[in-house]
Amino acid sequence: MPTLEVPIEHEEMSAFEAVGRLAEPSSDESRSRLELFDGFIQQAFRTSEFLQIQSRYIQLRGSLTAYSTLSDNWNSYGAEHPSPHTVELTLRLLNTLRHELFLPVRVIPSAEGGVAAYFKADDRVSYLEYRNSGEVILAMYDQDSEPDIRELTENDADESRAIALIREHIRA
Repeated sequence: MPTLEVPIEHEEMSAFEAVGRLAEPSSDESRSRLELFDGFIQQAFRTSEFLQIQSRYIQLRGSLTAYSTLSDNWNSYGAEHPSPHTVELTLRLLNTLRHELFLPVRVIPSAEGGVAAYFKADDRVSYLEYRNSGEVILAMYDQDSEPDIRELTENDADESRAIALIREHIRA
């Protein structure tokens, strides 16, 4: 019986991409097995919070990698490109949050120069922004109250505090 092997060239390949790279089966029986296997993988992705978090982490990390290649004036309003340091800080945040199964909905380059991670639930929004200037800004807001904006430092204690505050705000 032939085996189905998928060469994985890098860790950022999703299971869907791996299934797509399988050799085209030559018999009806092989096709049937492949469809069954594909169904199991799709069901696992739909029902597994862990796999959904992993997939979103890969997407966020890919976005962050793309932002690291921006040039100055990327928004045509004179914004600086994210510095390697702010990209590194955001990656550290993503790695921490991935292990806590709590990822932002997006990461975006900041018009202030740097990178911001956005969290959202219903009308509640939070973002943690690492600026090229060294500032770290945490903002939390909703439709019913005044924004809560705090300046933090780049250290692990402030990052942990920011994560706790974001969780509290998003889940309130």
